Amino acid sequence: MKNEKVKVKRPLVRKLLLWIGLPLLMVYIIVILFTYFWSGDNALKQMKEYLFELTSHHACMLDGKFIKVSRASMGVADAIDEFAMPTQKELNALMKKKLSENRDIYGMAIAFDPYVYNKMKLFSPYVYHSGDEILDVDLALSYDYTLQDWFMIPKLLGTSYWGEPYFDEGGANILMATYSQPMYKDEKFIGVSTADISLDDLEREMNNIRIMAGHTFIITRTGTFIYHPIKEYMMNESIFSLAEEDNQPELREIGKKMIAGEQGITTFRDVTTGKKSWLVYSPIPDCDWSFAAVIPDKEIMKTVNSMVLKQIIIMVIGLFIILLVILWAAIGITNPIKRLLGFANKISKGDLDEKITGIRGHDEIHELVKAFNKMTFDLKHYISDLTAATKAKESVESELRIARQIQESLLPRIFPPFPDTEEFDLYARNIPAKEVAGDFFDFFMLDDDHIAIIIADVSGKGISAGLFMAVTRTLMKTVCVQGIPPADAMEKANIVLCQDNDACMFTTLFLAIYDIRTGHMHWTNAGHDEPIIISEDGSFKILKTFKDIALGINEFHKYHEGEAQLEIGNKMVLYTDGVIEATSPENELYGEERFIKILTENADKSLVEIMNVVTEDLDGFQKDNQFDDITILLLKREK
Repeated sequence: MKNEKVKVKRPLVRKLLLWIGLPLLMVYIIVILFTYFWSGDNALKQMKEYLFELTSHHACMLDGKFIKVSRASMGVADAIDEFAMPTQKELNALMKKKLSENRDIYGMAIAFDPYVYNKMKLFSPYVYHSGDEILDVDLALSYDYTLQDWFMIPKLLGTSYWGEPYFDEGGANILMATYSQPMYKDEKFIGVSTADISLDDLEREMNNIRIMAGHTFIITRTGTFIYHPIKEYMMNESIFSLAEEDNQPELREIGKKMIAGEQGITTFRDVTTGKKSWLVYSPIPDCDWSFAAVIPDKEIMKTVNSMVLKQIIIMVIGLFIILLVILWAAIGITNPIKRLLGFANKISKGDLDEKITGIRGHDEIHELVKAFNKMTFDLKHYISDLTAATKAKESVESELRIARQIQESLLPRIFPPFPDTEEFDLYARNIPAKEVAGDFFDFFMLDDDHIAIIIADVSGKGISAGLFMAVTRTLMKTVCVQGIPPADAMEKANIVLCQDNDACMFTTLFLAIYDIRTGHMHWTNAGHDEPIIISEDGSFKILKTFKDIALGINEFHKYHEGEAQLEIGNKMVLYTDGVIEATSPENELYGEERFIKILTENADKSLVEIMNVVTEDLDGFQKDNQFDDITILLLKREK
C-alpha cells in the first residue's frame, strides 16, 4: 500500500511540472536569448552615449575655466582702450584685481609695443601668484618679449591667441600656457594683454577627473600632450609621434580629428597597455585644445554585461516564482495522499516526537497510522537509552568540529582573492595542530589602492586560543582604516586586548599596509617572526623588526613603524613560528635556514606551487609530529 502511494504521488507532481513548467521554460529560454543579444547592443549604445556626454561635460568644464581666463585678459585690454594710459601702479593694481578674482589664472602681463608706454623701448609689467602672495616684475628686464609667440602672433594677426605651452624663464619660471589679447588705442596697436595658466595647476585638476577605470589626457592644436598620466609624454610626445612609434595609422587619423576640433568615440589599441580600449574625445573650443578619455574595453564590457545580467536575473527570478506556484498547486492536488507519506518520512529521519494525526476513518490507512504511532513510541525509548551512553563523547567532538568550521569560515578561503586586480597576487594557507588553531591571517582592501595584510600567532592552542584569535581578527578589522598608520592601529588594538585580559592571553602579530600601485609598504611588528622578501633571481632579505612586544601584554607600549619597497616580481613571505620550529621525529628543528633555502630554490614558481613545495617538505620533515599551528602567507607584486 505504501509503495503504491509513493508511485502515484511522484508521477503526478512530475507530470504537472513537465506539462506546464517545461513549455514555459522553453519560452523563457527563447526570451532570455533574445533579451541577451538585444539588451547587449542597447546597453552598449547607452554606454557610448554616457561616455560621450561625460567627456563633453568635462571638456565644457575646462573650456569654462579657459573662457574665464581669456575674459580677464580681454577686460584688461578693454580697460586700457577705454581710459587714459594708466600709470605702472595702476596697471599692477588692475591685474592684481583680476588675479584675486580668478585663482585659475597664474599670472597676467601687459606687454607694450616698443616706445608706446612713456617712450620706453620695452615695458611689460607682470603679476603672478606666489603662494598666498601676488608678486610683480617687469618682463622687459629679463628678455625681449617682442620675439615671443605670445606677443608676435596677436600683433601680426590682430586677434587673440592661445599659445602653445612653454617654460616661462625670467617670469614665473614654470611651465605655462598663455592667452594673448591685442590692445589698441585709437585703433592703433599698442601691445598685448596676457593671462597665464600653470600646467601644474592643470595637472592637479586633471588628476581629479575619473572616467570609469580609464585615464584622460589633453593635447594642443599641434597634437602635443600637455597632460597625460605618463609624465614623460607631457611636452615631449604628441599623439602623432606615439602613432608613428607604435605603427598605428588609425591613431594618427584620430589625432587629426581631435586637432580639427571634432568630437567622437572610437576603439583603438592603447599604446601604453597594448590592449583594446575606447577613446572618447571632445574639443575645448576657447583654446583649440582637445580633451580625451581612454577606457579599457574590458571595463566597458564588464559594465555592459552587468546591465544585461541584471535583466536576465530578473527574468530567471520570475521563472522561479512561476515554477514555485506550479509546485504549490501540485502539492495541493496530491496533499490528501501525501500527508501519510510525509509523516512516515519524518519518522524515518528520526523525528520520533512526531505523532500522526488528522487522518480519520476505519480503513487500512487508519490501522497503519496506529501501527506507526506505536512503533515510534517503542523506538523513542530504545534510542534514548542508546543516546545517553554516547552523548558526552559526541558533544565534545561535535563542538570541536563546529569550532573549527567557524574558525575556517573566518579566514579568507577564495584564491586569488581579487581576480580583477593585476597588480599583485596573494595566497595563504593555515594548517592547525589541533581541531582549533591559534594562528590566523587576514587581508582586506582599505581603498582602491591599499590593502591591509595581517598574520598572527596567539599564545597557546585549542579553544581558548581560537576564541582569542577571533577577537583579535575582528578588532584588527576595526582599527585598520585608510589614513591611520599601522603603528597607531596596532597601539589601539593592544590597548583593547590588554583590558580585562584575566587569562593573560597574548598574540604576536605583523601588520602591513601595502600600496598595490607602487609596491610601497608601511608595516609594524608586534613580536612576530620577521618577514622574508625574495627576488625572482633567488636573492632574499629579511625585514628586521624593532623588537616590539606582543599584543595583550603592556597597554602603554608604543609600537614602531617600518617601510619597505616590493619590486616587480618580488615575493614577501609571512609565516608563524610553527614553520621554523617544526620538529622531526628525531627532535631536529626545521629552522629558518632550511625554510629560506627552499623558498629561494623555488623563487621562480607561482605562489601556489611555492606553497605546495613548502608544505610537502614540512610534512615529510615532521611526519605525524606536528605540535604547533602552521600558517604561511605569500604576496607577490606582479606589476
